[in-house]
Formats: sequence, structure tokens, C-alpha cells
Amino acid sequence: MLSFCPSDFLAIRTAPEILQLTFDSEESVNYYRVLERKIAQFFEAESVLFFPDGYLALVAILRNLVLEDDLLFLQEPVEGMIPDTLEILQRQYKNLQVRVLAEDSFTSIPSSVSRVVILANGVCENTCSVAPIDVWKKQLTQLWKKTHIPSLMILDDSSGVGLLGPNHRGTFDHFGITANEVPDPNGGVQYYFSGSLAETLGASGGFIVGRKKWLRTIHQTEPCCCSRNEMPLSGVVAAEKALQLANETERHEKLWENVQTLREKLKEYGIEFTSDPLLPFVLAKVPNPKDVWKKMTLRGCRVGLTHFTKKPKLCLAVNATHTADEIEYLAQSLELVLTRKEEGEEPAPQN
Repeated sequence: MLSFCPSDFLAIRTAPEILQLTFDSEESVNYYRVLERKIAQFFEAESVLFFPDGYLALVAILRNLVLEDDLLFLQEPVEGMIPDTLEILQRQYKNLQVRVLAEDSFTSIPSSVSRVVILANGVCENTCSVAPIDVWKKQLTQLWKKTHIPSLMILDDSSGVGLLGPNHRGTFDHFGITANEVPDPNGGVQYYFSGSLAETLGASGGFIVGRKKWLRTIHQTEPCCCSRNEMPLSGVVAAEKALQLANETERHEKLWENVQTLREKLKEYGIEFTSDPLLPFVLAKVPNPKDVWKKMTLRGCRVGLTHFTKKPKLCLAVNATHTADEIEYLAQSLELVLTRKEEGEEPAPQN
């Protein structure tokens, strides 16, 4: 079975160096602090607080940054872990104001608002796009200059970490922004994110970067950080190795060669798709995506379906170890499924 799902883009999970680590001891030991230091070095941050997964990291950062009298804006479509974490936040703050982000959202902010918050995914799978951080930064900066209303930008950057930016540190890194490491009550525009090792990095766990004192406060109030849920040694070592592999230039170069090959092959076979030059996956324009997904599985191609939407889309992704022949087989199989040549049926109607 060939996997073309949108995860492990750098093919770290199946790298020989990582597979060998699965034979290490599974004894539960307290090595997570070593991993936290490695992640902090990766982001050139003072400290890191590590969690069993990205969901818990996002919950923790929201519970420790968002206040009840904030005006919270969400970018549509709302996807990933944000809907569930937002539900937790709204149970904590019954009067939290939540609005959908629009082009004119910041032109008429009520004077009673003490602070504005944008909550979004760094990479949006449902639209195959990267959050327009540069646009939001400009708007929030103008808001601060005009009204002196401070603002926060908080990203779930689970899919951006390890992939985007000159240092592979995620969406903020791509836009030349260094995330804040401690809340500033007098700050104009501040930037925060939670990350995950499970997507591009092919490991496991989530994290928050910041100053030691601030993270120590979060550690005292959040029961799910890894100091209270120890990790197996093999998981810690594998995550450390994943951070090292994520910086290999050759791995990134091979990934983007395969991305270009995927786009060329889809065009060659007449398959319509939407894509973003920054992302290693595309959304294929197909009728009945769930049906196509099932048929692709029968042909030995494991592809993805977008989540958290009424109308899922077929998602095709490549990683750094796919061969040109494998990508050719993916495109050819999809063309056969769409035209039903392998069944001798009439072609399926296109959207």
C-alpha cells in the first residue's frame, strides 16, 4: 500500500534512523526534559513545555492566554483541533465573544473591547492554503496605532512546524515573525503558537515555546503536560532524531521535487486540482470524493480526505521518499478511477 496522505511530509516516520529506535527500551523514564531542550534549541527559544499531543498543547496555550473579555476572531473554515479546544474555552468563559474573521473585521471594533484575538490554523488543509499572517499583522498593527487596542495572534501550527520558513519553524517563521515568549500586558501585537511533532516531523507530542517563568506557571495549572505523563524513552529519542532530520536540506529538496512531479503528472492526466506553492499536498477536484477514496484504496493508493467539513475533498500528498514511478502510479490510478476505465463503465460526471 502506497501512502499519499497529508502527514509525515519529510518521510521521517519511516526513516531507517527512526525505525531502529523502535527497538529501544520502552521503560517509562523521565527524559522529556532533554527533548524539551532540543525543541527549544530548534526554535531558539528559552524554554519549551511538552505535552502528549498537539491538542493538549493548544488547550493549554488558549487557557493561559485568552481572557473572558477578549473579542475572539476565527478564520473560516474552522478545522483541525480548534473547534474542540474552542468549546473547552467557551465552557470556561461563558461570555467570551466569538466572531468570524472578515475583511472589515477591524474597521469598527467597539471601544469597550479591551483586546482582540485571532485564532487560526497556520496551514488550512480544507482550502490548501497558508494563513495570511502578513495581512493580519498589518491590520492589527493599524488597529493598535489607531485605537491602542492590543491584540494577539494565536496559531495551531501543527502542520506548519518542520515544513514552512527558512528555519523550518513554521508559519510565523515563513513570514519573518519571531513568536513572543511571554505575555506582555502592554504589548501592541503579540504572536503565539502551539506546535506538534506528529505532522511533518513524523514523531509524537505537542509543545509550547516561551520563557521559563511563564511556562512554569502553565506547568502548575495544566495536568496534562508530560512531567505528569512520562514518555517512553524510545519516543523521546525518536522525537529528538526527528528534529535533527527535519533540518536536512536534501530531505526538503527531495520533497519539493516530488511536489513538482505530482503537479505535473496530475496535469498530464487531465486531473483538476487546487494547490499552494508552499504546501506539499493538493486538493483534487473529483465527484464523490468518498467513493473515489475507496476505489483508490483498492488500487493500493492510500490518499486523504479533508476533515471537519460537510463536503470532504480528496487530498493528495507526497513525501520526500516517494519515487517518480510511485507518483506516476498515483496519477494514473486516479485517472482510471475517474474515467472508470478499469471497470469498463461510463466516465463519472465532473463537477
